[in-house]
Order: sequence, then structure tokens, then C-alpha cells
Amino acid sequence: LLVGASGAGKTVLSKFVSWMNGISVYTLKIGRNYDVFAFEADVRVVMKRAAVKGEKITFIFDESNALGPAFIERMNALLASGEVPGLFEGDEYNTLINECRGAGLSGLDDAEIFARFTKLVQRNLHIVFTMNPANPDFYNRSNSSPALFNRCVIDWFGDWPEEALLQVAAEFSEKLNIGEDNFVGENSGPGPEKDKLRHDVLAQVIVAFHQKVDESNIALRKAAQRYNYITPRDFLDFINHFIMILEEKMSEVLEQQGHIDGGLKKLKETEEQVAELQKGLAVKEKSLTSKNKEAEEMMSQMVKGQGEAEERKSAAVILQGQLAEQSKVIDERRKVIEDRIANVEPAIEAAKQAVKGVTKSALDELRGFVKPPEHVKMAMEAVLVMVRPDIPAEKVNWDTCRKAMKDSGFVSNILDFNIETLSPASKDFVKTKYLGNKAWDVKRIMSASKMAGPVAQWIESQLEFADLLSMMEPMRNELSDMQAKADKNKVELEGCQKQVSDMEKKIVEYKEQYAALISSVQQIKIEMEQVTVKCARSTKLLTDLSSEKGRWEGSSRGFKEQIATMLGDVLISGAFCTYIGFFDLFMRQRSIQLFREVLESSDVKQKEDLSLIDFLSKPSERLQWKQNSLPDDDLCYENAIIMRRFIRYPLIIDPSGQAVAFLANEYKNKKLLKTSFVEATFMKNMETAIRFGAPLIVMDVDRVDPIINNILNKETHKNGPRVLITLGDQDIDFSPSFEMFMCTRDSTAQFTPDLCSRVTFVNFTVTPSSLQSQCMNALLKSERPDVDKKRADMLKLQGECKVKMRELEESLLHALSHVEGSILEDANIITTLEKIKKDSSEIQEQLGKTDDIMVEVRSTSELYDSAGEVAANLFFMLQSMGTMHTLYRYSLAFFLEIFDMSVSSEFDKSMSYPDRLAAILKELFDIVFRRVAPGLQEQDVLVLGLQLAQIKAAKDGQGIPKAEQDLLLKGAAVDVMKSPSAGLAEQCKEVLKSKLNAQQLKGLQDLQLLPCFSDLVANIKSKESAWLACLQHLEPETAIPDGWQKTQQQEAYEKLTQEALIIKALRPDRLVFVLTNLVESILGQGSLDLPAFDLDLVVKKDSKASSPIMMVSAPGFDPSSKVVDLAQEQKRSLTSAAMGSEEGFSIADKAIKAASNSGTWVLLKNVHLAIDWLTELEKKLYNMNPQQDYRLFLTMEFNPRIPANLIRLSRVYVFEPPSGVRASLQRSFTQLLSKEKTDRQPVERCRLHFLLGFLHAVVLERLRFFPVGWSKKYEFSDADQACGRDIIDAWVDSVSQGGQASNISPDKIPWDAIRAILSESIYGGRVDNSFDQAVLKAFIDKLFCAESFNSDFLLNLETAKEHQLNSPDGRKREQFLEWIENLPHKGSPTWVGLPVHAEQMLRINRAQHTLSRWLMLQGNSGQPKGEKQSGGEKRRASALVNPLAELGAKVNQMISNLPEEIQVMPRDSNSLNDPLWRCYDREVGFGRSLLKQVRADLLMLLSACEGKAKTTNDIRQLIQDLTTDQVPKVWKKFAIAEITATAWLADFVKRLDQLKAVVGCGSLQQHKLWYGGLFFPEAFLTASRQAVAQVKQVSLEELQLVVTIGPSPATDDSFEILGLYIEGAAWDANAKQLLATDELAVALPNSIFRWLHVDSAEYKKSLQFLPVPVYLNTSRSILVTSFSVQSPKEIPNAVWVQRSVCVTLWTQA
Repeated sequence: LLVGASGAGKTVLSKFVSWMNGISVYTLKIGRNYDVFAFEADVRVVMKRAAVKGEKITFIFDESNALGPAFIERMNALLASGEVPGLFEGDEYNTLINECRGAGLSGLDDAEIFARFTKLVQRNLHIVFTMNPANPDFYNRSNSSPALFNRCVIDWFGDWPEEALLQVAAEFSEKLNIGEDNFVGENSGPGPEKDKLRHDVLAQVIVAFHQKVDESNIALRKAAQRYNYITPRDFLDFINHFIMILEEKMSEVLEQQGHIDGGLKKLKETEEQVAELQKGLAVKEKSLTSKNKEAEEMMSQMVKGQGEAEERKSAAVILQGQLAEQSKVIDERRKVIEDRIANVEPAIEAAKQAVKGVTKSALDELRGFVKPPEHVKMAMEAVLVMVRPDIPAEKVNWDTCRKAMKDSGFVSNILDFNIETLSPASKDFVKTKYLGNKAWDVKRIMSASKMAGPVAQWIESQLEFADLLSMMEPMRNELSDMQAKADKNKVELEGCQKQVSDMEKKIVEYKEQYAALISSVQQIKIEMEQVTVKCARSTKLLTDLSSEKGRWEGSSRGFKEQIATMLGDVLISGAFCTYIGFFDLFMRQRSIQLFREVLESSDVKQKEDLSLIDFLSKPSERLQWKQNSLPDDDLCYENAIIMRRFIRYPLIIDPSGQAVAFLANEYKNKKLLKTSFVEATFMKNMETAIRFGAPLIVMDVDRVDPIINNILNKETHKNGPRVLITLGDQDIDFSPSFEMFMCTRDSTAQFTPDLCSRVTFVNFTVTPSSLQSQCMNALLKSERPDVDKKRADMLKLQGECKVKMRELEESLLHALSHVEGSILEDANIITTLEKIKKDSSEIQEQLGKTDDIMVEVRSTSELYDSAGEVAANLFFMLQSMGTMHTLYRYSLAFFLEIFDMSVSSEFDKSMSYPDRLAAILKELFDIVFRRVAPGLQEQDVLVLGLQLAQIKAAKDGQGIPKAEQDLLLKGAAVDVMKSPSAGLAEQCKEVLKSKLNAQQLKGLQDLQLLPCFSDLVANIKSKESAWLACLQHLEPETAIPDGWQKTQQQEAYEKLTQEALIIKALRPDRLVFVLTNLVESILGQGSLDLPAFDLDLVVKKDSKASSPIMMVSAPGFDPSSKVVDLAQEQKRSLTSAAMGSEEGFSIADKAIKAASNSGTWVLLKNVHLAIDWLTELEKKLYNMNPQQDYRLFLTMEFNPRIPANLIRLSRVYVFEPPSGVRASLQRSFTQLLSKEKTDRQPVERCRLHFLLGFLHAVVLERLRFFPVGWSKKYEFSDADQACGRDIIDAWVDSVSQGGQASNISPDKIPWDAIRAILSESIYGGRVDNSFDQAVLKAFIDKLFCAESFNSDFLLNLETAKEHQLNSPDGRKREQFLEWIENLPHKGSPTWVGLPVHAEQMLRINRAQHTLSRWLMLQGNSGQPKGEKQSGGEKRRASALVNPLAELGAKVNQMISNLPEEIQVMPRDSNSLNDPLWRCYDREVGFGRSLLKQVRADLLMLLSACEGKAKTTNDIRQLIQDLTTDQVPKVWKKFAIAEITATAWLADFVKRLDQLKAVVGCGSLQQHKLWYGGLFFPEAFLTASRQAVAQVKQVSLEELQLVVTIGPSPATDDSFEILGLYIEGAAWDANAKQLLATDELAVALPNSIFRWLHVDSAEYKKSLQFLPVPVYLNTSRSILVTSFSVQSPKEIPNAVWVQRSVCVTLWTQA
């Protein structure tokens, strides 16, 4: 028997050891329908293998294999004797014997062979049981299966010890590279020793994390909260998570670092290249300047040479002219003309050549001038006038020229121009306007433009030629003359021409050199332009990327820090993914803080502001999750992370269905499958999902079918290339993409340790922030759809933009880091970078716009934010009501339905938005009350109203004053007599003419602690008569005098709270009425009124087909008739079934299935008798899709085991039978005392049945007056009455000839037998208190007697005539029924033997119940805890005020009220022989010990309040207890009534004061003892008896207690006792006997306890008195002793017995 934690290796080690020893291993393969018969077949197989085949086998039986107790029973038998009785029978037995013989097993007979078979089984079969001691069934098995323990070697495997954990952690982390910068302090240095030390510390931290979570769960278990089992599987899971995340994050960081460093490197290279280019640009600028200078010099030389050539030409012409003049005038002129013509033609030709040599670039250059030089402009305009006669000369301008120059034939038109076509007008225009202009200078034109110069030259030559043509005829004669001169001067002319030719050649050379210079300049300019553009783009890109560069440089510097904190951050992340999912938000934050403390103490670096959500998920993932319906709060994001990163399949706790909705959307494209264990198709769905890798959701996993254990463990095996897994009894292909999510809607489900070790828990319990946001959004969508749409669009855009920004930045880094060569050389990459940056800028601009819009949206949303907060408070208030009663369970869907109803209510359309919001909230409070209150017990309805009122008042910004509320709910926090208000408290003793009892006086004194009551005492003194009238008023809350209030300007609820405090102090019986007024002052008049139950309305409006109508009632009331009547009235088809049997289950299942399909009704009665079936029903209902008209009605009695999820799913209505004797008698005669049974002969039978009914009514009615009516809540039922009826009938039949006689004499009825059976068996059998037995016997003796047939018989013992109840005079059932109908609806307590004032006690109890329940809701409802956000905008959620801050002053006051210590009892040689000394020494020792603990707890809590100590689990429990004013469990070490912690501390101080007095007392016997103030009062009785026995030298049995009430002389056998109270009577000090009173409790004078000899006359006299029980306190739960008191002779003792007169030792003052 291996006993240890699940996952500790029990099974694996067993298999390993078996393999080492050559032993086969056998394990059960449990299929879906595996049962006991299949198990027996497996056992037969394994036994045959062990005995027949002689095979050594290890049979490993895991506790998860025990599907029922029968499995364990058979294994127990196998262990005990080597056989299982009945396993081999009939054919099986014969087959076994034959197989044994075939294997060589021989024997004298079959029995001997079977015996040898058994021996071989015992020899060869090794059975290994693996069990977890944490399993609740473990400790039961030692009793049910003894062989498990006495026939097994028990190996207490336990959990993995710390050494094992350390070794495993060290082994797994051994190869991890841990940098020295991951640690601080002594662990951070270099070297192999330090590295070894760091690995050791890492293993210790991993183990410490695991232990911290284990300790947290143990603490939760001790605190009776939901907890998880932590196993070695969790530890291994943690290590695997840690290693995986570390590798992932390290890879991400290194990759990101590579990208960023690569990007930064490229940016730096680009900057350097731009700088180099800019330097090169400066060099080229200098070169360009130099070339330009050379070109200018060359131009000057060219112009100078041109001028010289022109001069030489002019000289030649002059020479020719001079020569011609010497000739004959005509010949000379002709020669001159001819010479001129000859000279002009070369010029024209030269000009043409010059024009022809004009380059396109020169033309383009000239055409590019917007405003050229004037002489250039003139040349071009002149040529246009000549060659383009189609353009009027006066319209020619530079723009016209530029257009003409664009013509490709512009130059050819000039060259082909025929001068003869030039009109005289054009010629004159050109000459006059252009050549005649002073600015006309061909040289200047030539120097200014390589195009305009040749053109100007051409113009002059053409015009000159035109002149010659015009002179052609008259000059021909002159030409011949000129020819002669030319001949004469030919030699000279040729010389000149040669010079001109040389000069022109030189000019051509100059032109060529100039052209080369110009070309070089142009090339430099082009290069400079390219470099300038490149530099400009690069500079702009660098400027645009400057912000990114700064951020990347910061990131680059941060990588070192990231890597330094990586180890600590990943440790927290791994623990988060492994352990955190089970916890709620508070425990998650606490666990992470514990992890941080471990890291800090271990010197491991960690990121202080680490956001696990940001660390473990990407923005794009979170955006996708949100779009897939994941609620937008941290807890849900954390859960999504865990579900994405799981190693063990998740088990999701999802009460609201949010996780299932999210998963359905998240995996909608992956063929998601849904199933549950109760579905017939479960195995098919499971197999399909595993085989094809589809995600699978298993719903309603309250327990796990063992068939999927292999799946949970991922126990795969290979068969060739196939990966297989065993599912049941078959192997199927296992797809690696298979994912399984198990879900449960039961947030209270507690799972077995075995299951806990196999799954990853994910807790989706709704959080305040998410619900607040959800409600606010719904309200905004309904009221302001325009704003809601804008908000939704903006939020979506923001999310998408942020994701896109992240992607663009990654693209930018990727592009930069993957550039090959220089960025500047790659135009594509620059273009890409510019596009990415442009897109980024556009997105930034969009984000800026969305931020502006969101500001506007938020301002509108804030109006509805408070409504969301109120809604969240209301829901969590409903959730906390489960602490009041198991029936008060409400789902989120139920609340959201209520919220939607309030939002969709119709209001006046003219109302403003704030007014509509106020109306919606009022409707919300009204609907919550109307929908919830019918499902509450009547006594809890006011509690609901008070809590709703508190939330409403807090929402209005005022709230019920805290100090007043605390005093109302918790009582005084300090002793008023030790406070500054002690003077006022002292004055309270003097007011109201001593009409106040001790409790009223204490209540009035406590009021003085509040400043608002500082004038109250003075007011009472001045208006004493009015206050006395108020005190005695039937409705004192309406008669409270005015004038004591501090201010008259008070809110109504503030004034009512103060009045409630006054009424609680002076007339607590009326407190309920004041609290009702308080609720109505806040919620509105009539807000607590509930309409009469209308089932028709419930069916039509308040229920739906998917929600059962649960009708819960107290025993004796059956609401099923309402359903039957409504079905008949509406002619509905109704199928009814009574539950509690297999037949009922079958009928119910069939009826529900049929009705849900057909839309009819089903009524299931008494379903509280079928709890297990209800659990399955709830799962079926959840997955059902019924017709709209279908309704399921469930009737039941109160039962705490009703499944919580079924309650949440249902519409619950509570039916409580009307209280009172009249109502009880009516029920008896309706249900049990039918006409057929009661009106049978003899006629006396009917009266006996009536007397029984009246007795039953009395017995039940006295339960309402608990603990006065009965000291315990005995479970009297209708079965008792039915049994009593049958007994009475049997006895009556026995004396009436079997019921044949029509009459019998009352004297013949066997009264003694009837009385005995009723008092000792039927009713008395339930009573275990002798004094309660006496009460019961008093009633039975009074009712069941012959006198009951007298006409003047009284049913009660009351002496006052107005309270006497006369027996009815009748013989038939109808006569008794008529008498019952005429009874008052509200009976008197005297009818059941109690005093009249007992009704007052009921109202006081009701008030105390209301206050205690209201206080119970204060600690965890209405104000949900604020949630710490990990990053981003703080979500809107109401924050609970820090209890530590609140408690500080209160705790300090508590400590100051406690004494420092108590001295021990003085001891001498005789002390130990003194019984009284021993008793008091025990009391003092106990008091000292408890005082020490209380002071230590309070001091520890005070340190936490002041921030000096860490908050431990113990401190948290103290905070929770003291915040709700409950006594901490660790302080409850002595018996005391249920009181608040404040009252407990005050009482404890009083007890300690008494012990101080005892310590300093000279004579212990003479000490006046407050008996109720002892911690162990029973011990004092024994001690005092022993002390008297020692003094008188008699045995203890000879002494009996006699009590004298009132002053009496002290004797050696007497003890004076203080503080006794009597209930049900008063004490007449003069007559020294009991006295009737209307007071609930009366203080007794000091009493004397005496131990007298049994033979003494005084003791014998006391035996004639009335025995009175002595209870410890008013709860009457602990009976200390009893003594006899004298009662008035005129009043029978039965009266006092029925009044339940008792003495109490302790009463809360």
C-alpha cells in the first residue's frame, strides 16, 4: 500500500521495480461502461495468469480505479484470503479447475485444487495499491476494508521532501545559462564557484515558490475556504513552464536586440554616409567654382579673338574701298559692291554654320530662361519676325519665342530661310526696332548665349544681303569697278584673310575648350543634384526616425536590464501559469507578492513594475481575445494567458459561462466540439477530437470520468510512425494539435487530489470591475446608442492602431536590420522605410484623434459609470447572501436579466438623461427586491431591504452614518464607563425613575459613546414624563420626544438610524418596525411590500423554459396544489411524479424529455429526496433547448444539499406555513385528521384526535419561541402526529370492540398508556433534555385525561380569564373545524403555556436575527474590493476602504482596555489540597493564557495596521472576523453565547477583573463570585462540593446542592453567588417564592449555594419545591445544574414548567 501525494511517482516506481525484477505489470483498462462485472473478469484473468500460468505479476490498483465500494470490497477479499467469494462459480469454476489440471495442479478433489490455486495466487500475485491520504475517502477505508492495512506493507510515500524537490529542480536547471547579472549581492560575481552557487539558489527559489503556494492552500483549507491540492506534478509543471518561458523570452529578447541593434547600426552607418556625402558635396562645390572660373576666362579669350578677327576683316574692307576709290567711280563702286557681295556671302555662310552648330542643350538652355537678357531677347524676337511672317511683328514677344523654340524645325527654318521672301516692312521693322537699338551688339549677344549669338550674326548677314539684293541692279556696274580694285589689292587681301582664318581657327579651338568646360560643369551640377537629393531624403528619413531611434536606443540599453531581470520575471511567470489559475484576484495578487518576497530574499533581480499580462501576451492577441467576447479585465486576460500556455489540460471554473463563450468564438474556425460526461456521444466526440486534433470542451465537469486519465496525463506511445494514446480499451491516433478544455459552472466544487494533480485550474469567477464595465456598457448602449457606437468604434480603432503600430515598428526594424549594403544605395529600401514611417505617422495622427473623441465619450460615460458601480455592488451583495442560507444562490445571468429589465423599462420620453438614469436605478432596486424576496425566508426579507437601502444610500453620496451603524450592528466597541462619556453614562442611572432594567440601562449608556446623543440624557431629564410614556407606548417609535438631536437638518435615514439606536436600547421589541421605516425612507414607501404569490404571473413573466420553478417549503406545507390548480385552470398538460425512488427517476426523465419537446408542464414533488438525481438534472437542463411553453416545477423541503447550480438556474419561491395554533390545527385536520379517520365510531375518537392536534400545534408553536419554548430545535413532524393518531386509534379500538361501539366512557380510555407512549416514545423520543421532557409531560398530562370531555375543560393552564382557552363542545369533525375557524388568527403565547410577554421576546429575537444577518453581509457585499491593475488605464471599480486603516483605532482601543497581565494564584504547601484553589488556579491559568493570545493577536494586527508587519493568513482572518465583529475562532476557547467580538472583549475584561479579585482574595470561600464569569462553571460546582466534603469529612454522594435566593448568613458550607437571572418568572423577596411577571428576564438578588447532607431537614424540605434548570446563558444550550425553588401554592407547578422557568448564570448586559 503506497500512500502518498498524487504525482509523487508511486505507479511509475512500481512499474520500474517490477521491470527490474522481471515481473509483469497489470493495470485496469477502464472503459466507458466499466462496471463490477468487468472488474471481476479482469481479476479472474490476473489470478489465472498468476496461478495457472505461474506468471509473476504486479497488479497496480490506483484509487481512481475504485469506481465504487464493490471494487475495494473484492480487493479486500483477495488480500485477505487469496480469493474473491463468488468470483468462480458454475461454469467459471469448472473451467478454472480444468485449466488448473491442464497446468499440472493436482489434488484429491476440486476443493484441494482450488486451494492450491489460491496459494499460487497469493505467492505470485503482487498487489500494489496507490492512494492519496488527502482524499476524503482514505480514512474511511481503514474501517471498511481492514485487509488494505493489516495485510499490506504500508509504505508511507508521502509528498516529495524538500531534498527531492531541490534535487529535481537542480537537475532540470543544471544546463541553464545563468548570468551573474541576474543576481545581486554575494551571488553576482564571476567564476565557476559563483555559478554553482547561483544554480543552487535557483533550485531553492523554485522549491520556495512551490512551498509558498502549498502553504497558501493549506491556510485556505484551515480557513474553510476553497483550496487546491498541490502535488509533485505541479512542481514539474512549474519547472517546465519556467524553462519554456525562459527560452522563449530569451530568444525574443535576443532577436529583438538583434533587430534593434541592427537597425541602430544601419542608422549610424547611414548618418556616417550622409556626412561623407556632404563632405564630398563641399569638394564638388569647390571644383564647380574652379571650372566656372576657367569657362569664364575661356569665354573672354574667345570673345577677344572674335573681336580681333572682326577688326582684321574691317581693315581688309577699308583697304579694298580705298583701292576702289582710286579707280574710275563706276568701276570702283561696282568693284566695291561686288567685293561687299563677296564678303557678305561668307558671313552669311559663317552665320549659317554658326546657327547650324547650335546644340540642343544650348537651345534648351535659352528656352529655359524665363527672363533672358534684353539683347538676347531682341535677337530671338528679330529672327522670329523674319522667319515667321505668319506671326504679326507687333505680337512677337519672349513667350512667343519660347513657344516657337519648342518646334523641332526651328533651327532648320532659319537655315532654309530665303531672304528674297522677306517683306520690306519686316526688314524695316527689324532694322528699326532691333538693329537700330543701342542695345544691339552681336558680341554681347554672342557672349550671352550660344544660341542667340549665331542667330544675331545670321540676322545681320541676312539683312545686309537683303540690302545688297535691293541694290543689285544699280550696283552691277559698280561691281566690275570693285573687281579691279580687288585684283589690285589681292595679295594684301589674301594676307588679311589668312590672318582672319587663323583667328577663326583659334576661336573654334576656344569654343571646343569652352564646350568641354561647360559639359564638365553640367556633369558636376548633375552629380551635386543627385547627392543633394540623396542627402535630403536620407536626412529627412533620419529626422523622421529620430523618435524611433531614441526609443530603440533606450530599448537597447534596456535589454541588458531585461536580461538581468529575466530570471526573476520568468520564475514569477512560470509560477503564474502553473499555480495561479485556481485563485481569485485577491489570492493571485497575494501569491505574486509572496513570489516577489522570495526573489528579494534570494537576491534574484526582478522587474519592479512587471506586468504579467504584457509579459506573457501580445497586444494583437489581447485585441483578438477581446473581439472574441473575453471580458476586458485583468483576471480574464490572465486566464486567457493560462489557457494559451497550459501544459496540463485546463479545468475552467466558469459560473457565468463567459469562458465557454470566449472559447466558442476563439476556436470557431477550428471545428470546436462540445460534450459532457452524461452525453451518450461523449466517447465518439472525444475520439474524433483526439484523432483529428479538434479543440474539445467538456461541460459540467464536477467529477472526471477515469476513462480520460490517460488523456489528462498525455500517456502516448508509438507504433512505428504513429503516435497513439489509449482511450478506454482502444488505441487511437493522437493529433498533436488536440486541445481539451474542461468546464464546471459550480464555483464551490471541490475536486479530488488526484484530479487536481492532472489539470491546470482556471478560475473565471466574475470580478467587480468586469461586471461594472459590462453593466455600464449595457446602460450606455440602451440610453445613448450614439455615444456607445462611437465609443466601441474608437476602442476598436485604438486597439487596431496599437497593434498596427507594433507591427509597423517590427517591420521597420526588420527592414533596417536586413538591408544589404548601404541604405543610400538602395532606393527601394528608402522608399519602403518612408512608406512605413508615413503609415506610422498616419496611425499616430489617428490615435491622436481617437484620444480626443474618447475624452468626449468618457465625459458622457461617467454619467453612467456610477450606475455600473451600483449594479456591481448589487450583484456581489446577492452573491454574499449565500452565507445566510444555502438557498440564496444567484447566477450572473439572473442578475443581468434583472438589469436588462430595469434598463428596458419605459419612461417618459421628455425626461432628461440624469432623470432617466435615476429612474432606471430606482427600477433596478425595485426589481431586485421583487425578484429576490419571494425566494427568501420571511425573516430575511428585511435584511435584503436593509442591504439594498445601504447600497442606495451610499450611491446617493451620503450613506448610513458609519458610527451609528457600527453601534447598531456591533454594539459598543469600548466600555463606556472607561471612555470620555463616562460622566453621561453615570447620569443614565438616575433617569426614568428606575424603570429601566439592566439591559436597557446598558443600552442607554452605550448611546453616550456617540456625539449625536450627547444631549440625550439632559433631554430625558427635562421630558421625563414624555420618555416614560414612550417607554410604555405600544408603538414607541412614534412617540420619541424631540429636542435631543444635534441638528434638525437631518436626512430622514440618518434620523431614523439614531431613533433605531434609541429603540434598540429601550424597546428592542420594536426595532424591526424602525428598521422597516429606515428602509422605506431610502427605497421609498411600500418598497418592502410584496404582492401575493401569483403562479400564473410567474409562469408568464417571471420565468422561462430553461429555468425550473423551484417551490421550497417547510415541512407540513405542500405548494404542488397551486401548480395542479393552475394547470387545470389553463387546461395545460401536466405530468406529475413523486421523487425518491428509481421508478420516480425514470418517470421524471421521460416526462422532462417529452415535455421539453412538446412544450408542456412537468411537476416533480419532493425532489429533496433525490439529491444525486438533481445534480444530473441540472446538467441536462443546462444543455437542453426546450420549447418556449415548457415549464418544470420542483417542490421540495429545505435541504442544504440541493445543488447550488440548480438553485442558481431556477426561479426560487419559498413557502412558509402560517404560524400559530389555529393554522397548525387547520393543517392537521386538512392533511391528517380526515373525516374518514376522525368521524369513525366511537364518537369520543374525534375529541381525542382534536386533543392530539392541539398537542401537536403546541409542540410546533413552542419551536417558534426557541430557546424558551424548547431548549433545542427538535425536529417534530407530521409523522409524529400520524403515529400518535394511529396509537390513539389502536387503543380506542381495543376498548370499543374494534370500533364497533358508538360510545365509550372516557374513564375506560387507557389514558396512562396513551400518555406514556406520547410522552416517552412518539414526541418524547426526540427530546433529550429532562426539563423539556417535563414540559412535554405537563402538556400531555393536562390534555389527555378524562376531564378533557367536560364542557368546562380548559386547554391551557392560564388563570387570567382573557387568556383562557376553552375546549370546544362537539362530537363531530365539522364542529371542531368550526371552533378552529373561529379562533383568532393571532393566538396568544398563553395557549402554549408561555407568558404573554413571550411574543415580545419573539420580536426581540427577530430584531437580533435581522441585525446579525445584516452584519454578516457587511464584510463581503455591496462594496467589492478594488482591483490593482497591472498597467494601462485604471479600470472603473468601487474600492473597499482598507480594513487595516479602519481597524487601527479600534484595535488600539481594544488593547488599551485589556490588562497587561494577571498574577498567578498565590501558592503554599496546602494549596494543592484545596479544591477551590485548584479550581481557581485553573481559571487564572486559562485566563492568563487566553489573555496572552488575545493581546498577541491584537498587537500583531495593530502592527499590520501601522504597516510595520506583513499581512499573514492569521492576520487576514483576524481582519475578516473583527471587520464583521465576529469572535475569532482561536479565541473561542470557553463556552459563551453568540455575541459580537466587541461584546466578547468587554465580557472577557470583566472575567479577568474577577480573576484579579480572586488572586488578591484572602478567603476563596467567602469571595462573592460572579458565577457566569467563570470559564468553566461546572468545575466550580465540583470544587465547592469537594471543599465542603473535606471540611465535613463526608463523601461527595452524601452532599446535595441547596440554593437560597436572597441574603443569608454565611456558613462554612455556603458560597455567595452574583449575577443570576431568572426567565419566565420573578422573585418575591418577601415571600421567598416565584412570582408571575411580564418581564423577559429578571435579575435575582445575591444567592447562597450550600452543599447539605442528604439527611438534613432543609434538604428534604427542598425536595418538595419546584426543580428549576440552571443554564449557562440565555441560549439554554448548556445545562449546568438545577436546584429547587419555592413556588406559590395557588399556582400548579405545571404552570411554571410550561412557562419554561429557568435560571441563567450569564446574561449579556
